[in-house]
Amino acid sequence: MSGPEIPGLRLLRQTGFSQPHDPAFPFKLVLNFSPPEFMVMTFVLLYGGSEVIEVQGMTLEALQEFITRNNFRTHPRLRHLTITGPEGEIEKCTCRAANEAP
Repeated sequence: MSGPEIPGLRLLRQTGFSQPHDPAFPFKLVLNFSPPEFMVMTFVLLYGGSEVIEVQGMTLEALQEFITRNNFRTHPRLRHLTITGPEGEIEKCTCRAANEAP
């Protein structure tokens, strides 16, 4: 995840990092990835088999920009992508990598 900061985003959780939910950010993105190929066994032992990124956003547009900038929709290790908002689930995608063994 690189590039200039996107206003209205807050990292909630990434493998090895976590902070409490902030209700001021009503939208949430959850990305679930298969472990990096070169370190599957170590990753599974340390983190349980998945790399997870959770981001909160002030707006749906901020989350969409984050997804686009990082090419998450086409990421080869992406298993699941879920976006929720104040009214509930907005988008849920089970991707190609979901069928690969960890």
